[in-house]
Amino acid sequence: MTSPTLTIAKKEYRDSARSALFITLAGFMVLLTTVSILVASFNFQAEVAQYNAALSQLTAAQRAGAVIPPPSYYPLLMLRGTIEYLEIIGAVLAIVLGYLAVAKEKGTNTSRLLLTRPVSRTALVGGKILGTSLLILTLLALLEGFIALSITAIGHVAFSTVEMLKLTLSFAYTYFYLLFFFCFSAALTLFFKDLPRALLLSFALWLVFVLIIPQIGDTMDPDNQVPGGFFASMHTTQDQQSVIIAQFQNYENFRNALEVSSIEKHYERLVFATLGIKGMYNDKSLSYIMGDKWPDLALLMALYVVGVGAAFLFASNKRIMASSP
Repeated sequence: MTSPTLTIAKKEYRDSARSALFITLAGFMVLLTTVSILVASFNFQAEVAQYNAALSQLTAAQRAGAVIPPPSYYPLLMLRGTIEYLEIIGAVLAIVLGYLAVAKEKGTNTSRLLLTRPVSRTALVGGKILGTSLLILTLLALLEGFIALSITAIGHVAFSTVEMLKLTLSFAYTYFYLLFFFCFSAALTLFFKDLPRALLLSFALWLVFVLIIPQIGDTMDPDNQVPGGFFASMHTTQDQQSVIIAQFQNYENFRNALEVSSIEKHYERLVFATLGIKGMYNDKSLSYIMGDKWPDLALLMALYVVGVGAAFLFASNKRIMASSP
């Protein structure tokens, strides 16, 4: 006999997958991913064309022995735009799914009817979390396959085994990031009797922690004020950078504390390092990256656990579960 949790999970998976809003947002994300890969591929092809033109000029000037380093190509760097879209639009998608998972029954008093059946509140919420988590996992798996095929077709390069592993790990981190927002939104929808207020609060907190705080932190970082990085433009070494930053340690501590108050920043730092989007992690082993970024991973997982725990905590409260707008 199928358990109530699995039955609810199957229903939640089907209902969410058929939602016009989910299909629209998922399609929009695929479209943006395609555009970002195309733009990154064209930019690299332009760099290659400039390199070949410069090499031809040197050859024509009988300076064929001159050394011009060819542009380095890291296919995972093409995913910067995709990750940024997942940070923002993916979180919106997860919030909407979390709201709908609760509101569609709470708004029609179906939750009260369910409580009269031999279905525990834990099984109800657990089934909804399981069903939606499988849907998000399916979407991310399809998106990962689409990205691998697109880069192979557009960039004319296949991922190595290590690059594919890094891509898979990055999407695993994305899965927990999105599940946090789903559980966070579902918990607020469970808690508030006024459903529109729950949705507005979810988006207000999303706005603060995904857009406003990270943007303030990036703006306060002097290294972001110059294209390519201030320190890179000044050709400073890592030791010299450390000496300079040490002169403004209090400012840097405040800026960093502001950034790390946002789950989005922990997710971004972890994924950017894994994919090598943060230049210093290019050609680094996974063990090196994990050794350096384990605090971001630990905090991401901790916040995911908090989100799931909040959903189950509110579900265990009979008064909250039975309340209706």
